This record gives sequence, structure tokens and C-alpha cells, in this order.
Amino acid sequence: MQNKNKFFDNTVNNLLLSKKIFTPNLTTKLSYEVAMKYVKNNSSVLDLGCGSGILGIMIKKKNKSINIFSSDVDKNAVEYAKKNFKKNKIIGDIRASNLFEKWGAIKFDYILNDVSGISSTIAKKSPWFKKIVPCDTGVNGTNLSNKIIRNSKKHLKKGGVVQMPLISLSNIDKTIALAKKNFSYVAIIKKVDWFFPSELMHLKKDMILLKKKKAIFFEEKFSQIICSTSIMICKGAK
Repeated sequence: MQNKNKFFDNTVNNLLLSKKIFTPNLTTKLSYEVAMKYVKNNSSVLDLGCGSGILGIMIKKKNKSINIFSSDVDKNAVEYAKKNFKKNKIIGDIRASNLFEKWGAIKFDYILNDVSGISSTIAKKSPWFKKIVPCDTGVNGTNLSNKIIRNSKKHLKKGGVVQMPLISLSNIDKTIALAKKNFSYVAIIKKVDWFFPSELMHLKKDMILLKKKKAIFFEEKFSQIICSTSIMICKGAK
């Protein structure tokens, strides 16, 4: 585990980053760890919502046979992803795209994403989202995740896999239920709990209301709010 953490930290430290794009975080790290268990040699991997490009860079560094395709709706992110690929001597196809929009009829062996999956009510009041980054996740945080589930099937090769993060600041049960309608195999591979940042506790009233509406989920222990991030794998498109 120490070597994995060191590789992740070293990769982050070697990235060109900006306040205008998302900084790699726990979700990024978990996504990479799961992807490396499931991505096969010579696979084509699409990274939706690539941000700085870190997932594609890390995957390619660990397995040169994998072909990386990356995209993000934010043109700033695409610009930095291209710079980071070049800096790290990684070859990949990087495009500005709203989810699958610019990928046409191309099909992939593996589709992973780090696209937002938290309630827009929380996102818009937190520093996690910049004004230049759209936050159309919906009150229950499932809009983008559900779009990916519905549309990924036509972009998957036979036997292809979809991987996505599930954050408890969204209605993850709704997302899982939709995944099971569209794929024959759905599993939660990894789950990590984390404390909601103390500097964002002014959002607690909003969170309690959202929880009552079953739009999000969290636990409270010792005056702390505990959230979770999970990684879901979907196979066998129906």
C-alpha cells in the first residue's frame, strides 16, 4: 500500500495543476486502484471527466500496452491534461467533450469516470466546484452518473466494463438500481469512509433536509458527519 501511495503522490507532484480544474483526490486514488485490477492488457480505456489527466497517465505508466482516451467538458481541464500527458511522455487521445458527445461510434474495452456525483445543492455551495465547471448533477446528485450508465452501453466493446465512483452525497441506491437494469453484473469493489470537512459544516442544515428526502446519505458520530466513496463496476450490458 505504501508503494501505491508513493506512486500516486509522486504522479500528483509531477502534474501541472490550476485552481481552475479539480485537484486529484481520494476518489481519483480509489478509481486508479480498482482500474488496475480490472483493465486488461492491450485494452482501450476511456477516461470521462479526466480533469488533469492523472488517471490516464497513471494507468499508461503501469501498463504501456493500454491505449488511453480522455475527455472533459471543461476546456481548461483538456488543456492541462494535454500538457500533463506531454510532460509525462504519455501518448493518448484527449478531447473536449460533454461525456460521449465527441467520441462518435468509437467503442472501448473499459470506461471509467471521475465525473461529479454529489447533490448540486451541496456542490454549488462548496468550493469543490468552480463557476466555470457546470454542476448539473441534480438535487440527488445522480444526473451525470445515470447518463453515463444509459449511454455507455453503445460505447462498449463486447465484454466491456464501466467503472464509476459513488459518493454518499448522492442517492447511490438510485444509481445502483439503474446500473442493475442495464448490466447483468454490478458490484461495489471498494468503499472508504471519510469525515465531511469541518469548514463546510455550515451546509449541515441543507444536508439534513436532503437526507430526509433520501437524496443523499451520511452518518453522524461524535458530532462529525461521515460520508463514503465507493467504486462500482458494471459488466454484461443488457
